[in-house]
Formats: sequence, structure tokens, C-alpha cells
Amino acid sequence: MLRHCRPITIWLSSVVLLISLASCGQRLPEDPVTSGLTTIDAESLLDDVRWLASPQLSGRLPGSPGYDAAVRGVVRRFEKLGLSAGGNAGFCQQLNMEYNQIVGEPQLAMTAATGEHHDFQLGSDFLCRGFTGSGQVAAPVVFVGYGIAQPERGYDDYAGMDVGGKIVLCLKPNPRWRLNNEAWDWRSSTPRIKSRTAADHGAAALIWVSPPREDGHSRGPIGSVLHGPGEQDADFPQLEVSVEVADRLLGRMGRLSELKTLIDETQQPASAILPTRALMDISAEYDPARQTCNVVGILPGADPELRDEYLVIGAHLDHVGRQGEHLYFPGANDNASGAAAVLALARAFVAAGERPARSVVFVLFAGEEQGLDGARHYVSTPARPLDDTVAMFNLDCVACGDSIRVGNGKSSPELWELARRIDADNAALTVAQTWSGGGADATPFHEAGLHTLYWVTTNSYPHLHAPSDTPETLNGPLYAELVRLAFRTAWEVAQGFTPAEPVVGE
Repeated sequence: MLRHCRPITIWLSSVVLLISLASCGQRLPEDPVTSGLTTIDAESLLDDVRWLASPQLSGRLPGSPGYDAAVRGVVRRFEKLGLSAGGNAGFCQQLNMEYNQIVGEPQLAMTAATGEHHDFQLGSDFLCRGFTGSGQVAAPVVFVGYGIAQPERGYDDYAGMDVGGKIVLCLKPNPRWRLNNEAWDWRSSTPRIKSRTAADHGAAALIWVSPPREDGHSRGPIGSVLHGPGEQDADFPQLEVSVEVADRLLGRMGRLSELKTLIDETQQPASAILPTRALMDISAEYDPARQTCNVVGILPGADPELRDEYLVIGAHLDHVGRQGEHLYFPGANDNASGAAAVLALARAFVAAGERPARSVVFVLFAGEEQGLDGARHYVSTPARPLDDTVAMFNLDCVACGDSIRVGNGKSSPELWELARRIDADNAALTVAQTWSGGGADATPFHEAGLHTLYWVTTNSYPHLHAPSDTPETLNGPLYAELVRLAFRTAWEVAQGFTPAEPVVGE
């Protein structure tokens, strides 16, 4: 009987203490989650986004001075919080990546057969592909459909076309239709392979364009460093143009939408020499193995049995850099918002006043935009063993939109249901839509057999990879609620919530 008295005595003493504090007008002690939540507010989050999206960081291209400055700022914040360094060089987990910095001022102009001349505007009319080569080319333009040369399968946009020394114009994606009931291979749809195909046929440069969608809407060119596998062709310039510019280049040959429809309906090429000449002038600085890094900070757990288990909370720090002297991609939503959210979550865990049972690993990844390079590097050389990692939370594009989506509910249903239950008791902003299989930086962790949750806002991409992705476009109140929900959910996992094995095949 006596062994039951001590807990009751402690509980009664706690009640008396709370009553005494309240009667004396003193603030009642807060629970750890409440203490952590007090640090998460829209203005603090947006302050970090403004810093990350500032012109001084120049779009955070991995390996660039702007990205290095972002790394130094994150390291200072992790140090101030008292996190343990989790990299192989302090907080930095070093890796090498391809690097291609566009320098100078890219130019594109055209002259029609009628003598009409037009200089196009960088940003609105055209953009360089992130891994364009350098060169000045003035030559006739040739339309080559989808830019595919697979004669062994019965389709070749280059058949019968002399593109030697010319500039080729092609559609950016591969066809949506299947050839002989066989899908197109993904490699032939990548910019690296399409440009290699053009160069192998003697072309001097490549221009491509994203066709209008079925609803007639067309996006302008986007900044991108996702280029696909293969060797860099340092002397082969590559641009992406708007549909309006493509129509000007096509001239009397017709509109791009009409030519695409013709190719799709007949499943035959409609290549043609165009009545226009173009001038392209691009300079780029290429490095096949530029050193950069992920940033890793660790909050050690407090429980003797659980502190050697880990929750990874990550987001990519990088974006797509700048082009020329006057144009850069702020990447406020993609993904300064996710990186700032990770910083806020680290602050909240420290502000909780007590450490959770499990350890928490905070990671800012490099190279998501180039193909998940930083996340794949972490999974191959983790700061803490993956076998002891309970789950990974990924935050990507979390500040623009109107509601919250939590991805990977089909492959990690118990984690997803936990987040949904917590949300139902608080802001009630999540939607039921989810998916499986990772997504972005969560993908390598999912492929390694780990639970993942992918945090993102609904309708989050109106400014994707555009110079207009600025802090002014963000939804501060929604942003703060998403980070609060992520913190509440992460705290439960860090305190010992353990989901069953991920659903196999999802």
C-alpha cells in the first residue's frame, strides 16, 4: 500500500504548487509543446524567408557564393541554438555536384524573312537552361517536333532534315501518346539527351518550348537546373522560350499548337526549315565537381533508451541561381519557405525547455533542384544510422496556397493519421488528398524503407521557378499554421510515437 502513496503525494504537491502560483499572480509553467509553439509565428518565418530569398543570396545555386552565404547563416543559427554538429566538416556534410553559373547577359534575337527584327527579353521571353553551354550562334532555325531521333522504333524528327550549323527548335516534353503501344523512355525527354541528339545531328544550338496545356494555358519559360544524365556539352547553347516567341520563330509555318496537334494526330514528324534566323549569345562557367554541402544539426534526445533513435526533419536550401547581372530566382516558396520552417522547428524544439526522448536531426539539403543530390548523399552517408531512424519529415513549398497537404499517407498511414488528428484538434487546415512513394527529398528516404511525411501547401505553385517567387506572394498565416502542425506532429514522434512498418509497394 505504501508504494502507491508517493505518486499521489507528488501529484497533490503539484496541484498545491499550481494553485499557489496562480493565487500569487505568477505565470503557470507551460508544457513543452506550448513553449515551443510560442516561437512559431508568421513574421519570424517570413523574416528568414526574406533573408534566404534576398538578392544577396542570388538564388542559392549550390556551389555559388550565394549558396555558401546561406550555409554560413544556417550554421550560425544552429550554433546559437546549441545543436550538435552532424557533418563531416562541422555542421557541413560535404559533397560534390555539377555546377554551371550563367554569366554575362544572355541574348536572343530573331530576323524574319520579311526583314522584321526582334530582340527578346530575358526572363519573360526566354531563359537559359541551367546547364546550357556557352557560345554565340547566328543561324537559320529548324523546327524538329519533339526533338526525338529513334529510327529503330519508327520515329525520327530529324529524318531528311539538314540541321548542320543551324539552331533547332523543339517541344520540351516527349509525346503523351505511345508509339506501337510502347511508352517513351524518360531519358530521351531530358534536356541533356535532347541537346545531345541535336548536337549529334550537327546542330549548333537548341531552343525548346513547353506547349500549351489542353486548357489552352501556357506558362512562360522557367528557371531549371534539372538536366538529366550524361556529359556536359560546354559549347552547345540551350534556351527555353515562351509559346509566343516560338510562334514568332515559326512564322508562316503556323502556330506551335497547330503543329503539335498535327504531330500528335498523325504520330508522324512535321519538321521544317523555318523562315527565320536567330541569334543566341550565352556565357557559362562550368565545373563538373564543385564542392558544396548539406547542413546538419542534431538535438540529442533525453531518454536513455530512445536517444539513439532519430527523427530527421529536412528541406532543401538550394534553388536555381541567377542568369546575367539583373535576373535571379528568389525561390521564396521553393524552398526558402521549407528551409525557414526547419530553422523554426529547431528553435521550437530548443524552446520547449526539455529535450524529447528521441534525437532530432535537422538537415538543409543541397541539390534538390538538380535531382535530389543532397538528400541522396545523406541517405548514402547518413549523419546518424538509417537503421535507427524512425521517420523523415520533408518540408517543400509550404507557404503559398490555401490549405495543407501531408503527403505519403498511403505509405505511412499511421503517421499521416497522427498529423490529421492533431490538425483536427487545432487549425483544421489539412485536406484528405495524399499520395505514396516519397516525393522530392523524401524520395531517397522512402526508397531506403523509412517512414516519410511530405509537408506542402495546396495550390502552392503559381510562381514555380519564376522570378516572381517572392516573399510578397506567401500566405503568412497558413505558413505559420503548417509549421505549428509539423512541430506538434514531430514532437509526438520524438517523444516515442512509433508507426508500424511502411506499407510495402506504396
